[in-house]
Amino acid sequence: MTKTIILACVGGLTTSMLVERIQEVIYRDKLDYSFYSVGITGIDTLKNIDVLLLGPQLAYLEEKAKASLHVPVAVISDDDFENMRGEEVLKQAIELLG
Repeated sequence: MTKTIILACVGGLTTSMLVERIQEVIYRDKLDYSFYSVGITGIDTLKNIDVLLLGPQLAYLEEKAKASLHVPVAVISDDDFENMRGEEVLKQAIELLG
């Protein structure tokens, strides 16, 4: 069953570029994950997701998101985010899934 992982940042634009990098790794390695990006306003409407990764600028929302979504939530490292390291972000999400 496909696992759905959401990346959230302030506007959704930066994470959409990061999602493209992640999709390349998923395609290359034939993995069963769906990655999407949302802006900060989309976080409250999320349903049926397995993991939420927050851009570094949204770190302050981590505890609130954990409490309201009841799924693993983590903040992407500044380094991985700034350098668009899709493979590292994917690894982080997979670790959160257990």
